[in-house]
Parts: sequence; C-alpha cells; structure tokens
Amino acid sequence: MAPSFAPQDWATLASRLHGKLIRPGAADYVGAARLYNPRFDASSRPAAIARCAGAADVQACVRFAADTGTPFAVRCGGHSYGGWSTSRGLVIDVSGIDSVTVDGGAGTARIGAGARLVDVYAALAAKGVALAAGSCPTVGMTGLTLGGGVGVLSRAWGLTCDAVTGVEIVTADGQLRLVDARRDPDLFWALRGGGGSFGAVTAWTVSTRPAPSVHTFFLAWDFARAPEVLTAWQRWAPRTDPKLWSTCKLLADPGRDRIRATVSGTWIGHASGLDGQLNPLLTQTGAPANRQTNSLTYAKAMLWEAGCASQDAAQCESVALSLAKRQPFAATSSIAAAELPPAAIEAAVAQTRAGMNIANMVEGGVSFDVLGGAVAQVAPDATAFVHRTAMATVQYTATWQDAGAAPAPFDAYVRGFRAAMAPWLGSAAYVNYADPTIDRYGPAYWGDNYTRLQQVKRAVDPSALFAFGQSVQP
Repeated sequence: MAPSFAPQDWATLASRLHGKLIRPGAADYVGAARLYNPRFDASSRPAAIARCAGAADVQACVRFAADTGTPFAVRCGGHSYGGWSTSRGLVIDVSGIDSVTVDGGAGTARIGAGARLVDVYAALAAKGVALAAGSCPTVGMTGLTLGGGVGVLSRAWGLTCDAVTGVEIVTADGQLRLVDARRDPDLFWALRGGGGSFGAVTAWTVSTRPAPSVHTFFLAWDFARAPEVLTAWQRWAPRTDPKLWSTCKLLADPGRDRIRATVSGTWIGHASGLDGQLNPLLTQTGAPANRQTNSLTYAKAMLWEAGCASQDAAQCESVALSLAKRQPFAATSSIAAAELPPAAIEAAVAQTRAGMNIANMVEGGVSFDVLGGAVAQVAPDATAFVHRTAMATVQYTATWQDAGAAPAPFDAYVRGFRAAMAPWLGSAAYVNYADPTIDRYGPAYWGDNYTRLQQVKRAVDPSALFAFGQSVQP
C-alpha cells in the first residue's frame, strides 16, 4: 500500500508543475504506474506520479522530495531489472521529455532524458545520422547511457556513453547543471557508466556519425552443436573486424520443445565482406541449420534488431508496450573477461538444457555479447564503465507468460546459472542488468572505479537523496 502523505503536500507539488501529477484513483493512474516488466505490476503503487514536462518540473520534484522527506524514483523507460523505476512515494517520470534535435553542422544531437531508443533511432536516421546503442526499442536513453550502453554497434563506435559530450542534470540541491569534460568533470565521468545515483538527467548531448548501411545475420544450429558453436564463437568474435558485432545465445524453449544455439549480429563494412567475416566461424562450427542475412538502412536495421522488422517506429513502440506483448522476465549477468575453458562451456550447455525442465517458462538461457573493438580502446578508468578489456557481457534470462505467477522458479534458474558459471566468470556483472541479490554490487558493477564513484557521490549528494536498492553509497 502506498504511504499516506498530507493532501496539501501533493497539492503544493501539483501547483509547481507544468506537467500532470497523477494520484491513486485517477483514471490514468494504473497505466502511469505500470513498469515495463509485468512482474512488478502488483507492487508498483506510488503515492504520486509526476509527468514532467521539462527540466523545471524535475527540479520542482527533487526539491519537493528533499523538503518533505518523500521517497522517490526517477523513471525513463521503466526497465530497471531490480524494479527500481518505481517508489512507494513519488515517481519522477521524465518520459515526456523526449525531444531529439540534430545539429548536422556540429555533428551532435540533443536527446531528451525520456526518449526511448526506437524514437531516438528514427529521429537520428531521418537526419542521416546514427548512434551506437541497444536493441530493445522501449529502453530509455537515460537508463541505458548511465550504465554504459552496450549495443549492436559497440565494437565499431564504442558504448553509448562514449558518444556523450554533455549532460543536463538536476542534482540533489535542486540545481540544473550543465556537465561536460570542462564543467564538473568528475560528475561527467560518473554519469558515463556509473548508474543513476547522482541526479535526474534531463538531456544528453551526443556525438553522431553518418548513418551506415547495416548488414544483419542470423545463424542457428541444432543444440547438439552448442559446445562447438560457443567454443568457436568465443575464439572468433573478439578477433573479427571491429565493424562486426555479434552475440552467441544458448536458449531453451520448453513450451515448443525447442532448444538451440544461435549466433547473430551486425556488419557495417561493405556488403560483399560479410561472408569473409563469417567464414572463419563456419569452418569451425559446420553449416548452420538456418542462415539469414539482410542488407538494411540504419533505421530498418535497428527495427530488425528490436524484433520489429515489419513495423515502423511508432508501431514497434506501441506493440512492445501493449498488455498483450508485455512478458514478465527474470535476469542477471556476469562478465567474461576472457575465453571460457571447456568445463565452463559444458556448464553453460548443461544449465541451458536444464531450462527445458522449468515449468511454464517461455524461454530461458544465456547470451554472450562480444565487446572489444572501440570499447577496449577506452581505458577502464576513463569513464565509470570498468569492463573495457573483457571479452563479453553475459546475460542470463528467463521469461514466462503469467504476470501473476510467482517469479521464484525463474529467479532461481537465472541466478543458479550465474552461480554455476562463477568458478570461471567470478562476481563481476553489468549494472544495466541489475540483480538485487548481488551483495557486493559496487565492486561487481564497477570494480576499482567504485571508490571514485563514492567520492563523486559524497560531493554531489552527500545525504544520498538519490537512493535505491543498489545505488552508489557516499
């Protein structure tokens, strides 16, 4: 149940906003309280949701929370794996601050904090420019970038945070700051990979690149070939031309009695060069049972990666957020610093196969997303994202159909997968795949950079006004 606050307090806040303050009982409350992951639907019951119309509204909300002691969460896309996109008090919803303005002469774009990736891609592509970011269409630009931003063009162009040249942010004192390498350089450092502990971002300025043609590929093998596929992929993927990015997935689908090993990815070199890039992999794995390639515009490729190949950006977003499409999920992660030995490959295959016995699971398994290339050209301490020299991020996932079903079996599956891989992958994890059960999350997410993040936290938010389950501690 939402906590009780004095009605006059909410009336005061509402009077200070240009946007709308939504309270329980309002016709649009249930929809406004909803997060991306349906597993949190029953527990997301904030006392109020502020639909911020601009930075001034965000300032008003932060000042209100500080003055009244109201707990709050800042929400962009609502994708927090830990459920931290909501609060029992106030949700500062920045999703309406979503404009994307391209400055072609400067080679930059200003992106509102609430913009979702599918809209960012569409707006940039319309101006002939592009940005390296993720594949999920409804992920918010801000959550992605604050955690680093691993995506399908990362090896060619770096993480999303590597393109950031400036940040507009409301800090705990209620001030709107313009932060870059010259102004507040320590805070600028922390906002590129350090997570959402330092304030409420209202806008990003990023460097853009000319939009490339993107050649996508999808390869699938019978699961009997999974050990050979993963072994060959990890030897091949980090050594490919940086213009190629790939992911290797081992996935169980109990409902359809299907289990498979896949490799998919993108290539932004010349179309004729893709076969030459794939051949060293295929000589080790043998011919896949399914092979698909496409040559697409940047805009179409990002929709393809999002699973929206036959839709435009508006349709993709609408369908992805529809009640029929939303699907509860559990997830956690590891970081693969280097190639896995045979015993680790066997463990990954066995854990995936065990997913076939998880009742009511739609799909579960593991994804290895290669790093290297431009990601590794940045020093581990140059931004807060520390996993620069790693081979890959590793994500363990499980989805199910009934949002009302207990998540425990699916949480146990993904966390058991992480535990099974820990002898080889250790405790490191990716902050954008946050797992509330990781106790020493500071070193896990940020390694040696955590000490500096704590120093920045003490400087900008010493009272930890911006706090959630795994926020940086001052």
